[in-house]
Amino acid sequence: MKITIEPLEFPLCVKEKLLKIPKISKLHIEFVNGKNIHFDKTNLSINEPHQIIISNDLSCIILLSSPNDNNFYLKDSLEIITLESIKFLILKML
Repeated sequence: MKITIEPLEFPLCVKEKLLKIPKISKLHIEFVNGKNIHFDKTNLSINEPHQIIISNDLSCIILLSSPNDNNFYLKDSLEIITLESIKFLILKML
């Protein structure tokens, strides 16, 4: 079975929202592009979301962001997390 993988570009508006959070520059932040994975000769495909990895020396938060959705999700629980909650978590990491 042949598989086609199409990389998705990380949305600039999401990066800008996160980089506006005060003191986030003191943490390591990584933006990982999502992918569309399509199985040729079938109607099956998988959309892998973008990942945002925010870390320091002791802890790490992984957020998921879908290309067609403006919400952020925690990777472990898939709960919707607001920008205010992200700010609170970042302050706890400092």
